[in-house]
Amino acid sequence: MTGIKNNSAETLFNEVAQFIDESRALLEANKMLELSGLDDNVQTMCDAILRLSQAERMEYADRLQQLLGDLKALGDSMVEKRELLAGEIRDLGTHKKASTAYRIVEASDGYKNKDEE
Repeated sequence: MTGIKNNSAETLFNEVAQFIDESRALLEANKMLELSGLDDNVQTMCDAILRLSQAERMEYADRLQQLLGDLKALGDSMVEKRELLAGEIRDLGTHKKASTAYRIVEASDGYKNKDEE
């Protein structure tokens, strides 16, 4: 999210929805998400929501609820990807240990020499 340019409610909701859509597409394509500045944008969004009138809050309640659900789903997807990546990293360590162990065994028992004879 490059920064909330205008704090009108409509612009705010559109920008948040666009951020969610772009982030979801990047995540599905196994690309890195750009999260720098996200905290500032979330703070701006919260401040803008607090400035909404009661009528605007009622008008945008369903849309806000949808955005919150979409953000939660995006967060859940990010956690799932992180756990998959962590598992792959752990498996790499196990694979490397096994590969090293096989090389040591081959070197110490002359296995390759027996096959060549």
